[in-house]
Amino acid sequence: MASLRDIRRKIRAVKNIQQITQAMKMIAAQRLKRAQGRVNAAKPYSEKMQQLVGYLAPHARDINHPLLELRDPVDAVGVVVVSGEKGLCGSYNNNVIRAGVNAIANIRERRASAGDQMPVHVISVGRKATDFLRKRDYNLHASFTQIGVDTAFAEVQAIADAITGIYLDGTVDEVHIAYTEFVTAIQQRAKVIKFLPIESPSAGDGEPARQLEYIFEPDAPGLMAHLLPRYVETQIYHLLLESVASEYGARMTAMSNATENAGEMIDNLTLTYNKARQATITRELLEVVGGAEALKTG
Repeated sequence: MASLRDIRRKIRAVKNIQQITQAMKMIAAQRLKRAQGRVNAAKPYSEKMQQLVGYLAPHARDINHPLLELRDPVDAVGVVVVSGEKGLCGSYNNNVIRAGVNAIANIRERRASAGDQMPVHVISVGRKATDFLRKRDYNLHASFTQIGVDTAFAEVQAIADAITGIYLDGTVDEVHIAYTEFVTAIQQRAKVIKFLPIESPSAGDGEPARQLEYIFEPDAPGLMAHLLPRYVETQIYHLLLESVASEYGARMTAMSNATENAGEMIDNLTLTYNKARQATITRELLEVVGGAEALKTG
């Protein structure tokens, strides 16, 4: 059985850990609030851009813009994996990395019947995904780190350029993105979406695209050449903001659980300490009484 000194030492250690997890929970909650604000601020613009492309893309198929081009056959695929920068956020990083790795495995098996594997070019966003993919046999085309709540739209353009670059130069014929969808502060969902080529998104939730004729000014190719790259940047920016908010939400939940578990451990150790102390006192009293009785009989 552990001595009283050992138990006291454990209680102090757990209390120190509890203070750290409580502080990390408060920091994560503060950053989550900021991240949620940025997600909510960017969402209307992202949705309107998606709606606009949903209206115009069906009428612009004859433009032959490369971002709209459906290539057949598909000879190579790009996969973007968006993770967090740090750990201590529960299963957040593991879930999104696993989703990305599973997507890569499924894509590689597309040509299994032909006796070879589909080439996959990987782009990592976030230090955890970058470290994971670098240590394993993945064709890491580019990596980006230091993505957080204060990431500016201009910084996202470099990521968008890398993604569209491998598609436009013919390195890949499709691009898929594995990221984490922010649902609530305590619920995040890892998912994989097909990002390029751009397919006509729905005009809204359950709303069919309007069957209207559009007049393009100054001309359709010029308008779509400006609109589609902006659409790509906007959607990537929104996905990154959702991933950042998901990371902070997962970290806040993990640190909250850790703080509660530390409290329970402190209670259990305190109970163990009191029982051990009581047993020690009882034993000492018995020794005193036994000694007194021995003196009387002696």
